Formats: sequence, structure tokens, C-alpha cells
Amino acid sequence: MATSGVISYSPTGNFLAVSSPDGRLSLWDTATATISQQYTPSSHLSATCTCLSWCPTRKEPVRKKRRSHKVQRTENDGSAAPVDLVAMGTQAGTILLYSIAKADIHRQMDGGHTDTVTDICWHPDGETLYSCSEDQHIVEWDIDNSNVKCKWKADTSSVHSIYLCPGSRTLLSAGRMIKLWDLETKKVLKKYTGHASPVTRLKCVPYIADASDASTSLESVEGLYFVSCADGDRVLNVWHIKSASKSKSSTASFVVPDDPQDFDILSSSSDQKTYLSVVTKGGEVHIFDPVLNGKAKNHLKACTHLQITTEGQKEALPKPIPIMATHLLNEAEMPLLIAHGSVLKLRFERVSFKSEDRSICLIREDPSFQAVPQVSGEKLKKPVVTGDEAVKTPSTLPLTGYQATADEQTEADRKSKRKSNSESLTIEDRLVALKVAEAHADMSTQDQSARTGSLVMLLTQGLQSNDRVMLDSVFQHHKESVLRRTIQRLPIPLVVGLVQELTSRMNTAPQSGLTLAHWTRVVLCERASYLMTCPELTKKLSQVYEMINTRTSQASRMRQLYGKLDLMLSQIASQKQREEEEDRPTAAQLVYDEDSSDDGDVMEEPYPMHSDSEGEWEELSEMDHEEAVPVFNNEAELEDSESESSDLEEDEEDEDEKGVENGAVEELSSDDDQD
Repeated sequence: MATSGVISYSPTGNFLAVSSPDGRLSLWDTATATISQQYTPSSHLSATCTCLSWCPTRKEPVRKKRRSHKVQRTENDGSAAPVDLVAMGTQAGTILLYSIAKADIHRQMDGGHTDTVTDICWHPDGETLYSCSEDQHIVEWDIDNSNVKCKWKADTSSVHSIYLCPGSRTLLSAGRMIKLWDLETKKVLKKYTGHASPVTRLKCVPYIADASDASTSLESVEGLYFVSCADGDRVLNVWHIKSASKSKSSTASFVVPDDPQDFDILSSSSDQKTYLSVVTKGGEVHIFDPVLNGKAKNHLKACTHLQITTEGQKEALPKPIPIMATHLLNEAEMPLLIAHGSVLKLRFERVSFKSEDRSICLIREDPSFQAVPQVSGEKLKKPVVTGDEAVKTPSTLPLTGYQATADEQTEADRKSKRKSNSESLTIEDRLVALKVAEAHADMSTQDQSARTGSLVMLLTQGLQSNDRVMLDSVFQHHKESVLRRTIQRLPIPLVVGLVQELTSRMNTAPQSGLTLAHWTRVVLCERASYLMTCPELTKKLSQVYEMINTRTSQASRMRQLYGKLDLMLSQIASQKQREEEEDRPTAAQLVYDEDSSDDGDVMEEPYPMHSDSEGEWEELSEMDHEEAVPVFNNEAELEDSESESSDLEEDEEDEDEKGVENGAVEELSSDDDQD
């Protein structure tokens, strides 16, 4: 779904329905490039349009003069023509049927979905409508009664697209997976997988099988091809319905350089070929003419590339004009109808792509910059001026009929003086100061944006003209944020050329290899999805592969050596730390107790200490004397103790005498030995 609005061509291509982001529906006449009708629903702000679908069986209105958005018919028109209807799905889950003849809403159908309606398709009879939503359900609507005929759950996540197959017996739905449904039993007949992101668009190749001889609903679409595209995927897949095959993969794929926005398919009756036109988000068209006769081995490439730009001037480069939608016509000369410009200003053109030129570039004026028609001066009424008039400002206008008193004049002068003193700066000076502050605050951002824009322009010109000096000035930048923004703004077709230039420079200029490696890494990160779809890029990058393999051949051994050295140094460090811990004292030399008494400043001694005063020494001597003097109870005990003490003294004297004698004997014996 386009970010600029929802666009859908009528079946014949005479009208284009556009729903702008603000919810306004506009019907463009492709022949005159004018808006024939415009309608704004009452709920355009709360429930904007998310999808459009034209009723296929009704005729388009005859172009008549209109007044107040109503089609005026003359008496010669006969009976009223059938009403053309455009179905619009909204974010609120409702479906609006817009009538072109009434220029108003024909019906509003609600009660089927509880979330955003993502796609709508009509039954060929115009009386039945199918819709899918983000609430995981598919609803079958009855147009005449505006009610739900059937509702069933189609997926475990959002259903983004549906398509009614030829024969009106089967229905294709797409979410994360593509499913083929039997509309009678509401059962899945087959599943297809191949996209990594949600599928946003489904269309069958215009081949109507004969359903009268079909025994089952699957056989009615036997051999049918259909095409699908997904969000953020630059590959469109082609699927083949075969009842006997169990394969769930695609049979062919188309590659485009940008994300596809929409596509159209036509089986031409003039040359019996099938054509596919793909509109990308970059505003370019790629046309394919595949031959669907089985499984393809490689990606199919576009036969024609179409783009529109403005005419370049000396001061400005050519500016691309986006192509909003395409419609393939069953004509031989001009088979492609394109709408380019913007949602507000569109231009329509028929283009022939059946030529030998594989790339077509149309030079056109940008519709968004076309001048608005000026009103002629004859319709403007100018005042008559005699020349005697004078313009006066409010300060110079005289006051008549009122004279201020002296007190009022004094009060006014005092207030004006106080105001002039308090406000030293005028409003003009304040505005200038505010602009200067904002300019200084945004200076870094503006410089960064200007630098990125100039780098993108220089890089684009250098790659297109192969200017080596210009490319050298670009590749000198190495700041990652600048590189990322530059690669993001670089046109997609120049990415491969940039990779080739970086590859050649890495081989020829090894002194700037670090900066070139930064550029290569950013390119591979930002444009990986595009580069993966270029199989020929592998051969172009073979030189880089060889250079990287040569320079990194010894990387494994160097890593092993680094690991061994790291292990050795870590062991030495741990051993040294262990020795230091062993040398440290384990016991604490000082212990501080926080829960001490009030005399916390005085540290308690582990042993009691006595003072050296004389009083304490006298007390100690008296205590020792009292302990040394025994106490006797009577005289008998005293006599016994005296006798025992006398005996002890005699024994001691005898021992002393024996000791002296023994000492004398030893001296004599020692003298004899010496003789």
C-alpha cells in the first residue's frame, strides 16, 4: 500500500480512483487529466480509506457536464445507466460503497470486521463482495442486503490480500502464507510458502479455464498461474496450481531494483504474450514479458525500464518524477497507461514499450510545480484614487471630541516611562535574537545534512562520469553516521557500481584500505537485500575474497598464539597475586570496637595495670605481710611449729656441711688426676 494514498484504475482505464491520506476520494478522468468528482466521507479523519476496488460488471458513467458533484443527464439519454460502485475499506473495519452517479455513499456495511480492512475483491455478478482484515478473518458480503453472508478465520495473523480465481469457486488469500480456499466448503485446498515477509498483493494471470468440465473446485483452476509480491521484498514470485504436485515453492520469480508498490498483468490478444508491469516505490516502472511454461532456473529480468524526469539545467540537476500507477491496455500501439506526479496533481500518458530500447526516460515538466492560473486584471475592481489622500497611522490620527485631563495625562506619562524603562529591547530586536539562537542551535544539524547531501551528489556524479578526483574527495570521509546517510540516499542502480569501484580501489590503493573497508562494510549492511539478488556480484567480488583470504590465512595461528600468551600471562599474574596474599599478616594489629562505653577515647588494656603511687605499694606490702604471718589458736600449736622450724633449720645446716665436704673431696680428686 502506497504511503501517499490508495490508487486503483477502473477496469477499462478511463477513470482513476485516488484516496489521499486525509481520507478524501478523488475520481480522475484519464482522458482530460481532471478531477471529475471529489468526495470527503464524514469519517475521513477517524476511519481513513485503506483499500479500493471497482465493481467489475457495471458500466462507467458517461462524461457529462456536472454541477455540485451531480451528473446532469439530458432527455435524450433515455433510461438511467447502471450505477457504478467503488468499494472502500476503512481503518475502522467498515466498507463504504461509493456511487459515481449519485456522487455520494450508496451503502455502508459494518459488523463484519473488528480491525482495519486490508483488501477487497468483487464477485463477477456484482452482488457479492469479499474482504479481508487484520482481524485474521475473511468476510463474504451480500450487497443487496448489506449484511454478512459468511465469515471464517483465514490465518493466525493478519490477512493482507485476497483474489477471486476464475470460475468464482476458489479464493486466494495471503498473509504470511498463501492459501487456496474452496468457497463452498471453506476449506484450504493448497498452501504456498516462499516470502519472508507478509504478502501484500495477489493477482492471477488472465487465463480462464473451462470450469464446466471440472469435477472439483481445484480442477477448475488446474494449471493457473498467479503472481505475488511482499512487503520489503524485491522479488515477485510466480506460482503454479497443480493438483498432482506437492511442491509449495514458486515456479519463477521477477527481480526489481526497489520494493514493488503495485503491479498489473495482461494477456495480449494481439501478439499472444503475457505482460507484467511493476511500479516500485522509487517511482519507476519495470515491464516483463515472461513465457510461463514450467519452472524457471534463474530470476527473470525486465525487458523494459521506464522512468520520468525533469529537464536538467545548469543550476539544477534533473529531478525524477514518480510514476504512481500503471494500467496495461489491450492495444497494439500504446499498450501502457501511466499516471505520474503526485496525489494532488496527476498527469496521464499512454506509452509504447514494444521497442528495442530497454531503458526509456521521458522528459516532462513536474506537475507539482506548475503555475496556478492568474486572475485577469479586468475582473478586479480597483478603488478610484484622486491623489489628495493621505495614509495616517494610529499615532498620527488626531483626537476629536475628547480632551484628556491633567491627572490622566500625568498617569499615562508615568506608565509609559515605567514601561520604557522595563523593556529595553523592542519586539523586533527580540525576534532577531531568537532567530540567531535557533540558528546556532541547528547549525550542527544543518551542516551535517548539507554535508550528506553534497556527498550524495558528488558520489552520484563521480560514479556516472567515472571521475577519479571527485571519488577521492568522497572516499576521504570515514565517519560512520555520514557514510550511512550517504548510502541510504544513493540511487539503487548505482550501488553495484559503487561496490565495483571500492573493490578496484582496495587492490590498487592499499594505503587507504581502512577507509575503503569502512565504506564496503556500510554498503553491505545498508544494501544487503539488494546485493543478495545480484548473482553476478559474486564474480565481481572474487578479487576481494582472494585478498581477504590471503591476508587472513595466518589469522587462525595468530589467534592460537594470542590465546596461549594470554593464558600464560594470566597464570603468572595469578601466581604473583597469590604470593602477595600469603606474605600479608593474617592477624589484625588493631581492633576497634564501635560498641564501646562513653570513655571510648581511652583504649582498654588487655592486662590490669597498677599505678606507681606509694599508697598502693604500702597496701601491697601489708597484704603480703598478712599472708606471710600465720595465725595460731593456742600455745601447743605454737610450740609444735617452733620445734618443726628448728628441725628444718638443723637439717639445712647438715646439708650445707655435706655439700662443703663433697666439694673439698672433688677438688682433691681433681688435683690427684693432674699429678
